Amino acid sequence: MNEKKFILISALLFSFNGWSVSSYECYELDGAKIIAEDGTFLGRLGDSYESDSIYNEYSDYGSTYDSESIWNEYSDYGSDYSSQSPFNNYSSAPPVLLKHGEIVGKLTTDPYEYEGVNPESIGKDCGWSE
Repeated sequence: MNEKKFILISALLFSFNGWSVSSYECYELDGAKIIAEDGTFLGRLGDSYESDSIYNEYSDYGSTYDSESIWNEYSDYGSDYSSQSPFNNYSSAPPVLLKHGEIVGKLTTDPYEYEGVNPESIGKDCGWSE
């Protein structure tokens, strides 16, 4: 009996620990604007067919070459070392996610950021990227 309770509690903890994203979270984050600390618009979270989605590889925001793309590892917004990049786990100022004028999270790969949304995993979990 105790073993069943342990398994159930463990499953619940893992499901709420950000290891997977629920369809509700995808709905809540869909269309959120990504804004860098300096105010630069970096695109939106959403389907890869949307023109300003960071998952549309043919748009400026999804390109690995554009200077304002998070996917450009040589830009201020995509470098592992830049304070404005979601890929710098030690950044004190990762990009914020805005929806309806309110901050709904931070775009970051930092696993310890309470409001953190990983750009790679959210894209896959929500079906916005491949």
